[in-house]
Amino acid sequence: MKRKHSRIVAFIVFAIVALIGVFLDRLTKSLAVIHLSGGQVQPFIPGVMDFRLIYNSGAAWGIFDGATFFFLAMMVVAVIAIIAYLAFFKKHTALQVIGLGMIAAGAIGNGIDRAMTGEVVDFLHTLFIVFPSFNIADSCITVGVILFIVVLFFGEQEQWGKKVAKDTVPTAEDKSSVSVDTADATTAQVKIRDLGSDPESDDARL
Repeated sequence: MKRKHSRIVAFIVFAIVALIGVFLDRLTKSLAVIHLSGGQVQPFIPGVMDFRLIYNSGAAWGIFDGATFFFLAMMVVAVIAIIAYLAFFKKHTALQVIGLGMIAAGAIGNGIDRAMTGEVVDFLHTLFIVFPSFNIADSCITVGVILFIVVLFFGEQEQWGKKVAKDTVPTAEDKSSVSVDTADATTAQVKIRDLGSDPESDDARL
């Protein structure tokens, strides 16, 4: 029962993180289209980043340009793989589930763009380094992958539901073991009582 409960909690956390990520991605992309469609550049962090609207029909640096069907298929495969991992593998921690939720959010967010227009809306542009423009969905995927890998190899070992182990109902085997231990303790007490009996009664017996 506890395994089922922990798995349900994992799915709930995953769904919440994914929904929040998709919502933020759609919101920020809509704002970018509304305010940056005229080709204007909006400063954000001087010398670090600004906002400028770019439509990307491929991946980073323009690779796989126009491969909309390929990216949609990859999105579906990724989301199904994540759900399968949560459903069939028991050793996932809270931070791993959050990371998987972020990955799913990014995949779905960009997938919605590709399904609707065949292009992804990018608006975050770095100034201190030559780097492709990106969006919230891309950020979710990157952070989610890093978080999942770091936790997988170096992070917490506590798994969902482990802290409730102390409430586990004792089995029949445990009860029999307790009964044997109690009987042994009673026998030991009787022996000690006999050894400490009155010496005069022993003389009378003789």
